[in-house]
This record gives sequence, C-alpha cells and structure tokens, in this order.
Amino acid sequence: MSETSSTSGQGQTTLVPRRRAGGKRSVTGCRTCRVRHKKCDEAPGACNNCTSTGRRCDGYDQHRLPRASKTNTPPQAKFQIVPGLVGGVHRTMNREERRCFSFFHLRTMPAMVGFFDSALWQQLILQMGHEEPAVYHAIVALSAFHQDSERQGMPLSKEDLGNTWHRFALEQSMRSFSLLHTRRASHDPRLREVTLLCCLVFVLLEWLRGQYDKAFGHLRSGIQMLKEFGVKMTDESRVRGPPVERALVAAFAHLDIQSAQFGETSSLVGGSPILEITTSQADRTPAFRNISDAREALDHILERVFKFTNSTEALSHEQLAMQYESLYQEQSRRCAEVSEFARTFDHFRATRYYKLSAKEQRGADVIHLHQTAASLHLEICLLESNDPLLNTYTPRFERLLACVGEVTDKFPERPSVCMDMGIIPPLFLVATGCRDYRVRERAIEALRAWPHREGPWDSNLGARIATEIMKIESVAGSAPPSGDTEGFTSEPANNTPAPRGVSVTISEDQIHACLSYHMGNEQNERWFKLDGK
Repeated sequence: MSETSSTSGQGQTTLVPRRRAGGKRSVTGCRTCRVRHKKCDEAPGACNNCTSTGRRCDGYDQHRLPRASKTNTPPQAKFQIVPGLVGGVHRTMNREERRCFSFFHLRTMPAMVGFFDSALWQQLILQMGHEEPAVYHAIVALSAFHQDSERQGMPLSKEDLGNTWHRFALEQSMRSFSLLHTRRASHDPRLREVTLLCCLVFVLLEWLRGQYDKAFGHLRSGIQMLKEFGVKMTDESRVRGPPVERALVAAFAHLDIQSAQFGETSSLVGGSPILEITTSQADRTPAFRNISDAREALDHILERVFKFTNSTEALSHEQLAMQYESLYQEQSRRCAEVSEFARTFDHFRATRYYKLSAKEQRGADVIHLHQTAASLHLEICLLESNDPLLNTYTPRFERLLACVGEVTDKFPERPSVCMDMGIIPPLFLVATGCRDYRVRERAIEALRAWPHREGPWDSNLGARIATEIMKIESVAGSAPPSGDTEGFTSEPANNTPAPRGVSVTISEDQIHACLSYHMGNEQNERWFKLDGK
C-alpha cells in the first residue's frame, strides 16, 4: 500500500492511502505463476506462460490448505511464519508450504527433542531443509500431518484422505519421492545423506498416519542403505564420519531398537557399545561421562532385552515349558547386564545429577525409568500371566508407575510427538502385566491423559490394546466381568489361563484391529473397533 499527499484549504497536508487495484488472486494456477503473482493460462502439464519465457513450470497443486482459523485453532497450534525462514532454493514454494515449514521449525522440531538433545533435529535437519528440496517437501509433509493432529487433540493415529491436511501431506511426500527419483542417477556425494534423511522423515510420517507396515518398510530400507555403506554402530570409523552421517546413524539406531518391540528384527545395533563405560583409575568405579554415554549404553542393552522378552512372550505354555532351562540362562545374563548398568548409572546420578540442566535431568529420569522397566520386564517374562508369584511384583509395578509420574511432572510443556521412547512403553507394561487391576487402570488412564506419539508408540492405541486384554481376561474368567476397565478392582483367578504372546494387526481401513494371542496352548484372535465404540 502506498500513500499520496493532498493539501487542504488551510494549508495542511493529509495522507490519503492508495489501494492496489485488482480482483481476487487466482488459486488454481501453476506454482511458478502464483509465486510470481502472474495470471496463469493453466495449460495442461506445463503452462505456456512459463515455457514460452524459458522458465520451468513447477506444475499444479492438487490440494490447498484452509486458511488458519482465528477462533477454532487450539492455543498450542498458533504460530506465525518466521520472516526469512524460507529462502534460497525455496523461493518458488507456496504459502501453504512455508506455513508448514514454519510450524515444523516452531513446533515439530522442539517436540522431537522433548526427551533428549539431538544435533539432527536441532541443527542439521533444518539446514538440509533449506538446501535440499526433497528434504524440504518431506518435512513439510510431516509438519502438515503433525499440525492437523495437534489441531484435533492428538487422536488415534489414522489417515483420512477426506481430510485436506492429510491429502496435502500425501502430495508433499510424493513431491519428495519424485525429486529423489529424478536425482537417483546423479553422482552427487550428498545424495546419500539426503535420501537417508528423507527416509527417516517418512518413517515418522507413516507412524503418525498409523501406517505401521509402510513405516517399518522405510526403516528397513534406511538400515539396508546404511549397511551397504558399511556403517555399523560398533564401527569406530563411524565416529570420524561427517556430522550429518553420525547423527543419522544414531537416529536410525534408536528407531531400530524401538522397532524390536514390535516384532521387527533389529539389525543395526549389536555387539559391544561404541561408547564404553570409562573407569576412574583412583577407585576403579565405572562412570559415564554424560547423558549421551548412558543413553547409548542402555540402548545396546535394551536391544538385547527387547529381543529376548519378545521371543519368550510369543511362546505358548507348552513351548515355554520345553525351553525353560535355556531361556532361564539367557534371562539371567540379560538381568545381569541391566543390573550392571543400574549400578553404573546410579553412581552417575548420585554424583552428577545436580550439575545437569533441567532438560538433562529429565533425560536422566527417562533413562532411569527405562532401566527400571527393563529389569521388571525381564524378571516376569518367563512367568505365566496367571502365576500367583506375579502378586509379589505389584509393589514394583506401583513404583514404576510413580516413576512415570515423576517424569511427566517435570515437563513444562509435554511434546505431542517425539522420536524417542518416553513414558508409553513403561505405562503399557504396567497396563498389561500387573496383577492388580486397580494399578492397571491407573496406567491406562495415564496413557489417555497424555495423548501423544513416541516413535512407533501411540498412547491412545496402547490404552485400547490394554483395555481389550482386560476384556479377554474377563471372558476367560480371570477378571471380574465388565464392559470397560472400570470395575476391574480384584486380582485374576490363579487357575485361569491368561493371554500370552499378544500381537496386534490393524485393518487396512484403520477402523478395526485384531488381537492374536495364546490362551494356554491355543491360538486365539479377537477383533475390536479402534475407536472403542
């Protein structure tokens, strides 16, 4: 808007605003013409307005995001586009993409590092998003889905192609795929890092969409690429690699470990840890140097713990009895590893905790929470679900639940989505493993109270599965009959079989899910609606 001056009769000068002439701006033209504020002839494929002047026509958008609502947008979703945040190669990107990129910078990135700092999320991904269009479109897709999930209050992960935000996210991810595909034959040395970073973002996007098979497929592809490049977590040469590669390997390693809890074969992490525990020469007391050391050491332990507990819980009563001796020996080895880590980390917390920042203290609390959960899970994994000995573990489950409360109480703003494991796996262990139904119900309520995502874990889905398991026990006579968790206030009958080796399959329509489980030596299934209605 410009201004012109006029002089009144008294010799005073007034400013009269001059308004720009013109009608409504077209929203159907090609991307290039829209950015240039030119009228597009909208010719099929590529517009003549671009091709006749030697410009590249960036094609037409299929989906446009609705304008931000001033009244219906939740407070946590409000943000402003950061001036100068997008530029360089992204000058031809439209307003919707810039809007989502700003949301990624202001909301998604801080959420992803809610538990632990990460050079990947705090520095590198934004840098590569500025420089690499394929990365840019991938994180715009992730941001669009995340923004809509926050707008709706983080409901159960589910894709809805009738939702404009979801269609926009899908279109953006396809743009990223297309850019990677056209660049595939190039010898650009940076292509490897670009592809890996896009792959990582696609994993998180598919988890957010509730597309678990696709997510694990992307994860396997990324890990396979790392293997082809000769990258291993136990390979010392990785430490001297480029910063982007180091951060990417660490991110894939964390996701690899988490996927082991869902029946995936963890393959990137193995052997002895890269960062070994150092030992003081004065008193020979093992010690971690920092939170990162402790976290990486625990990751290597958890990878073996998850493999073992998953394999034992998948066994029927008869299979468990036949293999008990060898399983008990491995259980003892895994318990010894966790106990050794606990002694080392307890020393670290006793001597260093008060020197840590508030975020590092939360990270230390999360590590302690996972260590406690791993120890408890190992000790009960060979027990039948209706074994009376489980009654003696109720105080341990209650302490684990109290540890979760201590972690959540220290979050000034709870992240809605993050890459790391936090409170969901320990809560799910309590909600499905404790003999006291009052404790289990408290864990389920805690899952519902903080709707969010942690890697592949969905708090809403965890609460639904735990509820269905209690219903199965009710039908089998191992719990008081009830239509929901309310009323489960006693312990199951000692002689009644309980579900074991539970796995979940979500239907393609994402409306129903199937619980597969052993009841004694019999394999059973139970279908249920994910929305609980």
